[in-house]
Amino acid sequence: MRGWRYTILKIKAPKVRRSRRDPQTAGPSQRHAQKLLLDTAQRLESILIANEVATWTWDIVQNRVIADANLARLFDISPEDASGGPIASYIEAIHVDDRARVSSAIEAALQGPNDRYETEYRIVRKDGTIAWVIARGKVERDANGKPKYFPGVLIDITERKKSDKQAEALQFRLAQQSQILDITLSSISDFAYIFDRAGRFYFVNQALLDLWGLKLDQAVGKNFYDLKYPDELAAKLQRQVESVFQTKSGLVDETPYTSPTGAGGYYEYIFRPVIDGNGNVEFVAGSTRDITSRKRLEEMLRESEKRLSLLAETLDRQVRARTAELEDRNKEVLDHTEQLRELSIRLIEAKDQEGRRVARELHDSVGQMLAALSMNQSMIGREKEHLSKRSQTALEENIEMTDQILAQVRTISHVMHPPLLDEVGLPSALRCYLEGINRRSNMEIVLEMPDDFGRLPLETEIAAFRIIQECLTNAHRHSKSERAVVTLTRNPVAVSIRVVDEGVGIPKSKIQEIKSGKTSGVGLRGMRERIRQFDGTLEIISDEKGTVIEISIPVP
Repeated sequence: MRGWRYTILKIKAPKVRRSRRDPQTAGPSQRHAQKLLLDTAQRLESILIANEVATWTWDIVQNRVIADANLARLFDISPEDASGGPIASYIEAIHVDDRARVSSAIEAALQGPNDRYETEYRIVRKDGTIAWVIARGKVERDANGKPKYFPGVLIDITERKKSDKQAEALQFRLAQQSQILDITLSSISDFAYIFDRAGRFYFVNQALLDLWGLKLDQAVGKNFYDLKYPDELAAKLQRQVESVFQTKSGLVDETPYTSPTGAGGYYEYIFRPVIDGNGNVEFVAGSTRDITSRKRLEEMLRESEKRLSLLAETLDRQVRARTAELEDRNKEVLDHTEQLRELSIRLIEAKDQEGRRVARELHDSVGQMLAALSMNQSMIGREKEHLSKRSQTALEENIEMTDQILAQVRTISHVMHPPLLDEVGLPSALRCYLEGINRRSNMEIVLEMPDDFGRLPLETEIAAFRIIQECLTNAHRHSKSERAVVTLTRNPVAVSIRVVDEGVGIPKSKIQEIKSGKTSGVGLRGMRERIRQFDGTLEIISDEKGTVIEISIPVP
């Protein structure tokens, strides 16, 4: 809107002779004049609203301001004030920083001799928003030269102000970015430059000038030939610059170069097109980096890779030879381990067989002899009245000791190999064994086993019996528990054994040692060997409330 000229239109209605007749009975000329006046006023109002133009007339003598709808809207003036309120209502709406300047401009117009008034200021609305406006007017005076009326117009220029402010901010940012870019390009170690369409340098940064030993005015406007590049390299670079202009595509290449100052090395350069608003290449921008160190490292890397390849081949041969040797040794170890496992199984079987044999010997021979001895002593006891008092006492003691020895021999025989295990199976042998422990010790042992448990292969029954025997022995010796529960269950593929005591538990450090295999007692090792014989599993869970041992033995 800047530069527009505004003209205040003062429209005077044509004098129409009043008629006492009804308007609808007025003559055609009168109705035409009234319609013309109404259309003109509406048209003017539409033009003012469309162009965001407001009008006012200040009756200076009466201090009454007549405002149109646009002015009332801009100043947030009530309809009452708009129809003849004081000018102070409008002055108060002006921004406090602009109020004195506007008042001075009004006073200057009133004082004359220049009756014209024009100023630009801000309006602060009641909701806090701000509008920029341009106000123009002209003081009308009476015959004596005193101010009488002050009509004028006001234009809303808020959007223009926003655009101007954005343009100023954008211009500032562009200038700032240009400065930053110039400082950056002049301080980096890489070479930065710009070519014009003739392939001449349009811009060169300080790093490249230092390489050439030139000043900016000595380099700008020159091409590669002018700057004493080798002819072959200069021709290649000029062709590449021209190619970027023609194809609008960038390129990356590298070359060795030594400048007239003697400085040089191996360089990687990048050319990129700069497109103008019409889609044409206006400039070619480029950057060059010294990659001499990288080239040396690449060469060193290639040499290292060759040496590494030779070393890898040598190591591969050595590794294959060593692997074959280790595989042979590992096979020997596995064979020895398998042999030891078979030996361990045979030792366990031999121990069981020897225990069965010793138990039978104790039961059949020693037990029978002790029984015969007891019978003989009983016969002597029937004639003890022929013996001396001392002999009678000795005989009674011998009979008592013989009974005790016979009971211990039977207990040892049952512990080594209960005869019920062979005859009627694991359930009966376990019940008999646990009844004996309950009689001989202060620990209560409960057996939980289904009535239809049935028979198992003899080797499995022996292993299960010995495992339970070892668990209860350890519980009796170490747990200080007064109660233990033995639970046996089975399914078509495995037998599960669970022994639970209520003792002091196993220390955590000992549990870790047992799990890692670093240490274990003879009994636990025997249990592991028996379970390993069947590829079973063993798990020990222990805390201050007691110990749980769970074993699973597959049934063949």
